[in-house]
Amino acid sequence: MESRLKFHLKNAVLLLAIVSLSVAITINFRPLYAFFVNRYHLYQEVGLTKKQLLSEYGTLLNYLNFPWIKHLQLSIPMSQSGMKHFADCKILFAFDYAVCLLTVPFATFYVRKLVKKRQTWRLINPIRWCFVVMFALGLFLVTDFEDFFVKFHEMLFRNSDWMFDPETDPIILALPAEFFMACFILFIILFVIFQVILLGRGKWEIRH
Repeated sequence: MESRLKFHLKNAVLLLAIVSLSVAITINFRPLYAFFVNRYHLYQEVGLTKKQLLSEYGTLLNYLNFPWIKHLQLSIPMSQSGMKHFADCKILFAFDYAVCLLTVPFATFYVRKLVKKRQTWRLINPIRWCFVVMFALGLFLVTDFEDFFVKFHEMLFRNSDWMFDPETDPIILALPAEFFMACFILFIILFVIFQVILLGRGKWEIRH
């Protein structure tokens, strides 16, 4: 039997893989933004058509996703601090993708090995602790999203560039708080789905 430390380290890598993969899926799930554009007519807030705003959002995502796109060029006016914030976001995107690329292959191999040896049940207790943390996070998110959103940005950014002024950065009008809340909820749902799959497999092994 492997040492407890080694087991916990492997589980930590598995957790990083699930988190980074859930984040990557969430930030690229364009149908979610399209829903908000249609639901709240966000294009009217920035004086664009629906097609134009969705195109602008695609341009923004391309800038954030691809390292070779060095400059963000939108038709919506943007201040220097706004540009700096998206440049900071681009770094975070790259970091998440790097973590994903480094951890997902190992996590896949690790889970396959557990399944082959019928030892997935060993993940049950760690997964239960993850559920507790996610429940607390979700509760904080839905009960006081504004405070959650502020603390989230203060943790990730060391400046106040994320505090957009609609007068100088009207793009914030097309990115309402409700959309970001939905993104966090989607992340939690994806995270839980991955965990439930592993939990289900582990419980199946115990029963059989």
